[in-house]
Amino acid sequence: MWNSKYIQDTIKRFLPPMAEIVLLKMPYKTPVVGMADLDGDGLPELVGAYYWQGEIYIIVLKCSYNHWYVADTIKGKGYNITYFGVAPIISRKENNLIVGWQVGAIWSDLSVYEWTNKGLKDLINGNKYFSRIEVEDIKGTEGSDGLYELALWRHDTGDAYKVDIYRWLNDRFVLATDLYPQYFKKVVNYYQKLLEKKDSTTYWYYLADAQIKTGDTKEALKSIDKALDSKYPYPSKEELLSLKNQILQNRLYPNQLGIDFSSVKAINSETERDLNLEEAIKKEFDLNEDVGNIRYYYNKIDLNGDGIPEVFVYLVGPYVCGTGGCSGVIFKQGNGEYKVLSRFSLVRNPVIISNTKTNGYRDIIMYVSGGGIKSFFARVRYDGKTYPMNPSIEPKVQIGTKVNGVAIIADDIAKNPGISLGISD
Repeated sequence: MWNSKYIQDTIKRFLPPMAEIVLLKMPYKTPVVGMADLDGDGLPELVGAYYWQGEIYIIVLKCSYNHWYVADTIKGKGYNITYFGVAPIISRKENNLIVGWQVGAIWSDLSVYEWTNKGLKDLINGNKYFSRIEVEDIKGTEGSDGLYELALWRHDTGDAYKVDIYRWLNDRFVLATDLYPQYFKKVVNYYQKLLEKKDSTTYWYYLADAQIKTGDTKEALKSIDKALDSKYPYPSKEELLSLKNQILQNRLYPNQLGIDFSSVKAINSETERDLNLEEAIKKEFDLNEDVGNIRYYYNKIDLNGDGIPEVFVYLVGPYVCGTGGCSGVIFKQGNGEYKVLSRFSLVRNPVIISNTKTNGYRDIIMYVSGGGIKSFFARVRYDGKTYPMNPSIEPKVQIGTKVNGVAIIADDIAKNPGISLGISD
């Protein structure tokens, strides 16, 4: 859209007495008027916004036989306008009118108008609030498509914003996540500049979020660690650790072999030593001083729904690991004792405890790789007495499967040394 004295003067001729053209305040005062082809007939319409009797209105003028006439007038929302522009949102052949109605000091309510045979129709159902907006044809993996997307920045705290991108698809606005890798490079740059001026756990968190959306998980992990260094981590220590674990899980299984693990929650191993558990481990694996330094990781999880959690132990060390993985064992708890339920070889962390059950016990999904084996996910099922020891000979999880459950021992082994078994004690 562009402004001129002719457009303003023409629109003013059709306004009610005492009406005033709205002025955009940012980045500088500009009359809210313009010219654009809204109906795709090749002829431009004149569009403007005006105040009248305490309300804001939008007027659309069409030209017929060299004479302008009012084609539509609608009452707006809010008390001012923060954004006023046009772009092809739903069709490359015609423009849509995009308006940000100011409803608060830093909040606007979005309207995207389509021209119909009854005049302007708002495509937004209900309210969609934002603090800042960018309207552009964002490049995807195959370049630009000629249709514009809406990047909405919603204020959180300080100078931090939550950003989402929307496109028109199948008669509604949906998230355009495929465009995030390209657009969020801009968001990364925004938070990096903020952090040059102020060290903030909030900015580190949002920088990590933006880096994840660009695919740079290596830098995202560094940003999460920076956020965790704060006395009061944002949004919370638990949420940051959960985000970190999810990244680590996805990095361990970069292509996921066509299996959907998006609903799997990752948790770290326990950090408190359990001396009774250690004795049970030593006894089961016949460990002594000659086997060197052995570390263990464990989580408690109820496998059979009896309310008493079993204990899954993952062992790391020269005596218990090989090229295909390390050793694992499941203990049942009872009367203060640990009794072996199952023992495993070729274990790699994290270990996924599926929500599906066989013979009353939850299935276990393990990643099998190394030792000359073609990588795959094995579904390890309880046979009524125990779980099979070697996951490499168990059935593969089929491509396209959506797994629900929890990934235990989701630690970054390179950074978390686990718990020393204390064999020399």
